[in-house]
Amino acid sequence: MAAAATYSIRSPEWILTYNGSDVTTDVSHMVLAISYTDRLSAASGEVEIQVEDSQKRWQGPWYPALGDLVNLQIGYRGEQLLNCGDFQVDELELDGPPDVMRLRCLAAYVIPAMRTRNSAAYENQTIVQIAQTISSKYGLEFIAAAESEESDVGFERITQRLETDLEFLKRLAIEHNYDFTIRGSQLIFYARFPLEQTQAVLTITRPDVTTFSFKNQTRRIYSAAQVSYFDPDTKELITNEASGAQTTPSADVLKIVTRCENGQQAFTKAQAALHLHDLESVELRIEGPGRTTLVAGNNILVSGWKALDGVYQIESAQHHIERASGYTTSIVGTRLAH
Repeated sequence: MAAAATYSIRSPEWILTYNGSDVTTDVSHMVLAISYTDRLSAASGEVEIQVEDSQKRWQGPWYPALGDLVNLQIGYRGEQLLNCGDFQVDELELDGPPDVMRLRCLAAYVIPAMRTRNSAAYENQTIVQIAQTISSKYGLEFIAAAESEESDVGFERITQRLETDLEFLKRLAIEHNYDFTIRGSQLIFYARFPLEQTQAVLTITRPDVTTFSFKNQTRRIYSAAQVSYFDPDTKELITNEASGAQTTPSADVLKIVTRCENGQQAFTKAQAALHLHDLESVELRIEGPGRTTLVAGNNILVSGWKALDGVYQIESAQHHIERASGYTTSIVGTRLAH
């Protein structure tokens, strides 16, 4: 008689630390669902915890204080867990019946001061230097990809007008094909092109997903971009143009009039604007079994959908463990023009 085949079943696991104490064992029987949302661009990640509160502990002696510190790790038992980082309780919600408390938490280092509008001027600095200045202002560890420093863009003068520091840095980065995100106590600054050239971490096929959707559009997809600026020395309107990296049925040209200090800045802005619109050409949304390698910024190879196959960059990922359905990961990605 042939021996029966045996299969190991991966068991979802999470570890929750609250104000420095591991409370996983204490609250595991109450937790209905726990999730972590990771984003590639500027906005920080979020954690949400849902607990049943039939004994009224969470609305009584255990009622959380806004600003309490939460740390979450998520994944499978016996495997390397995904360290989601540190968060602060930002919002509480009680529903019922039955009584369910929801704790919504934002990245601990995204403090109210970062959301305050102010004005500032930066002279003879590069984008990387400006990002480092803003990072230091809030006590964040600054991490810049090597490629970001190699392709750094400098300014004689750049002005922040009634913007939050993060809004200003976001605008400056996007206009020149950079981006950043805050993860834990780190501000990670990077150039988009080199990040998109990194190797795919895995291949996703139809059997790997439970649901999927693709959106392919030509609206807002341009064949080229033109940036024009007024040169105060020559008193002329100068125009520079960048062509698209991918073929498109649209012959439309994206036209932008903005402040530039020279022709190179104009070309960089044209290239960045065109690239940003190109990323909207094909969008992917999938959900499947939990995978800790599916995090924002990683590239994946998608295969099995014919014309929609290709390399996609993960823009956001949600890791979700629910008592009833186990561990799942859902992602939003954009197809890269490789």
